[in-house]
Amino acid sequence: SRARTAQCVVDVDALLDSAASFAMFRHAARRAAVALGRPAAAAPRAPLARRFASDPLAATSKLYEDIVAKSVKEYQANQKVVSDDLDAELKANKMVLFMEGTPDAPKSEASHNTVKMLTQVQATQFVSVDVLSHPAILGYTVTKSQRSRGPHLYLNGSFFADHDGLLAKFNTGDLAKEVGTEGTKSSGVFGGELPIATY
Repeated sequence: SRARTAQCVVDVDALLDSAASFAMFRHAARRAAVALGRPAAAAPRAPLARRFASDPLAATSKLYEDIVAKSVKEYQANQKVVSDDLDAELKANKMVLFMEGTPDAPKSEASHNTVKMLTQVQATQFVSVDVLSHPAILGYTVTKSQRSRGPHLYLNGSFFADHDGLLAKFNTGDLAKEVGTEGTKSSGVFGGELPIATY
C-alpha cells in the first residue's frame, strides 16, 4: 500500500515537473485517487447566479407599484359594488382610515406611525379599513385619493391626507387642532398626557 501511494505521488510529481497539460494532470490525479480507494474529486461547479436585488429599495418600490396597478384593475372590474360599499362607509363616519392591517396590528411602518399620530392627538371615533383584505379596496382608495402610497385618512367623506401629509400636520400641531380631542387627556400632575391604560 505504501509503495502504491509512493508510486502515485511520484507519477503526479513527474507530471507536474514535465509541464504536462492540466487535463492530463487531472486525469492522473483521479486515477491515483481511485487506486488509493478515495473518491474522485467532483468537477468544479459554476458559481450560482445572484438571487437578490442589487438595489432592494428599488425592487420593493417596483413590487409595490405592481401591486397598486393590479389593485386598481381589480377595483375597476368591480367598481360599482366596491364604490357603493365604501362610499357608504365614508358618509356614515366622520373619519375613515384606509391602512395596511388594523390599528391593533398594523402591517406597515407607515400605518403604524399613522396610528401613533392619531392616538397622540386623541383622534377618536374613526373607522379603519384594511386595504390588504382585498385588492379592490386598495384600488378604491388609490383611485379616490390620487395617491399610491397609503395610509389614507378621509375626513367627512373627503380625502384628508396620506402618511406624509399627516406627519407634516402632526409636526406643526395642525393635526391636533383639526381632528384631535382634549377631553380624554389626563389632568393634575400628568396634565395633558395620554391616560395610562389599565387592562
